[in-house]
Amino acid sequence: MSNNDEKNLPDLPEKLPEKPLESSDDLIPEAPMEDAGAKALADALSSSFKFVRALMIILVVVFLGSGIFAVNPNEVAVVLRFGKPVGTGSDQILAQGLHWSFPYPIDEIVRIPTRESRTIDATNCWYRVTPEMEVSGELPGAASSLQPGVDGYALTADGNIIHARATANYRIKDPLRYSFHYLDVTNILENALNNAVLYAAARFNAETALYKDKVGFRDAVRLRFLEKIKRADLGVELEPIEVQSFPPMYVKQAFDQVLEAEQALSQTRNKAEGEALEITRKAVGEGQALISDGITRSNMLVQSVQADAKFFADQLAHYKRDPKLFKERLLVETMSQVLTNVSDKWFLPDALGKSPQQLRLILNREPVNYTGNDPEEDE
Repeated sequence: MSNNDEKNLPDLPEKLPEKPLESSDDLIPEAPMEDAGAKALADALSSSFKFVRALMIILVVVFLGSGIFAVNPNEVAVVLRFGKPVGTGSDQILAQGLHWSFPYPIDEIVRIPTRESRTIDATNCWYRVTPEMEVSGELPGAASSLQPGVDGYALTADGNIIHARATANYRIKDPLRYSFHYLDVTNILENALNNAVLYAAARFNAETALYKDKVGFRDAVRLRFLEKIKRADLGVELEPIEVQSFPPMYVKQAFDQVLEAEQALSQTRNKAEGEALEITRKAVGEGQALISDGITRSNMLVQSVQADAKFFADQLAHYKRDPKLFKERLLVETMSQVLTNVSDKWFLPDALGKSPQQLRLILNREPVNYTGNDPEEDE
C-alpha cells in the first residue's frame, strides 16, 4: 500500500469502547427475511403432497374393493393365486354369494358352470351335412359312392357300411378335476363318443343295428362310452344318450322297402294271431257252455231217474197188497193225463146186444177253427 493511500484512510480510534454482552444471541448475526416466492413454492409443494397422499389412499381402497366378486347360483368359482388354487379340499370351491380376493394379477377368478347341461355330438360316422342342413334336420341326397375324408361311416360286423351319430349331455360333477386336470374335456368326450359308436357298429350286423335291435345298439354305445369316461375320471356326470343309425342314402330306399314288408308281415301276423286267439276263446267258451249244459242235463236226468226210482219203490207196497187195483188206478191216472191233452174225444157205449158195432172215423176232415165260444156252436 502506498503512502498516499495510507493518508486517505480515516483516522481510527485507538481503542473501541467496551460494551457488555447481554446474551448469546448477540453473537449470532440476524437472518435475512424469507423470499415471498420461496414461501409460495413451499406451500404449493405441501398441498401437492397432501393431494397425492389422498389420491394414493383412494387408489388403494379402489384396488382392494375391486377384489369383491359375486358367484351366480348356477356356477362355482375357484380363486387362483399366482396360478394355484387358494385353500385346501372343498374350501377351494366358492359357492353362491359374495367373496373377496386380491385383484388381478395377484388372484384370478375361474368361474365353472356346474348346473348347466352341455351337449356333445359324435359325427365322425355321419353324413356330410352343412350347418343349415344340421339345423333343419335335412339329409343329403343319394350318391352312388362315398367321398373319403368327407363322408363319415362305420363298418358293421357283417362288412356293411352304416351311418351313425350319437348325442350326449353331461354336467360338471367335480369342478376342480374338470377345469384343472385336463386341457379340453369336451374334446375328450367327443373322441370317446366317436370311439363308442365305432366299437358298437363293429359288433352288430347292419340289419340289426338299423332295424331289428336299435335299442341294443344304443345300449352298446352307451356302455362303451361310460366305460371310457369312468376310466378317465373327467369329473362329469352323464345324462341319457341319443343314438341314430341310417343306411347309406343310395340303398336307403331298398332298406325302407324291406322294413315296410317286415312291418306288413308283422301286422298280418299280429292280426292272424289275434283272430286265432279270438276263435280259440270263442271255441273254448262254447265248449265250456256245452260241457256245463251236459253236466246240467246229466244231473237233471239222474235226479229224475232217482225220483222215478223212489216213486216206484214207494208204490211197490201198494202193488203187493192188490196188484189188480193198482193196475186199474195207474190206468185211470194215465188215461186222465192222455184225455186231458187231446183235442178230440170219442166215447163208445157198450152195445146192448151181441151184434157188432161199426166205428167210422173221418180222417181227412177240415180242422176246426176255435173262436173261443162253445165248441158245439162252432160245429
